[in-house]
Amino acid sequence: MVAFNLLMFVLAAMGSSRWLARVASETMPAERKPASKKTKTTKPKTPTMPEVGPKTVERFDRLAETFVARGATRSQMFGMPVLKADDKVFAGTFGDAMTFKLGPDDLERARALTGVESFEPMKGRPMREWVLVPLAHATRWSDLAERAFTYLS
Repeated sequence: MVAFNLLMFVLAAMGSSRWLARVASETMPAERKPASKKTKTTKPKTPTMPEVGPKTVERFDRLAETFVARGATRSQMFGMPVLKADDKVFAGTFGDAMTFKLGPDDLERARALTGVESFEPMKGRPMREWVLVPLAHATRWSDLAERAFTYLS
């Protein structure tokens, strides 16, 4: 309180309006500068998931019925329909292909098939133990789903 009173006394003695005007002119710019234009930073694009065709949906639904009857559950991962065993995903669709989580031996056999590749939902980030099996190998999906279900059960 004493410091405030002392400040008020000094300001009154100096003629506070002149002092305030002088301080303001020394510390504040005369004109306001326009705000600088910052370049917009864009977020990295979220990868779009490929469209699932009707044949893939039909085959997945048939597989799902079989495994749901045996205790699996239907769910979603990366916006795609998947099947879970004990709350762990073992199979799902990705575009006109299916993905399967396989054990080491089955994984090696599956990757030997033409067109089968590691499952990479994001470019350059493959998921271990997962393969992407195209529609061309749809006749093998049932067997691969069985192996994946057994692997996680």
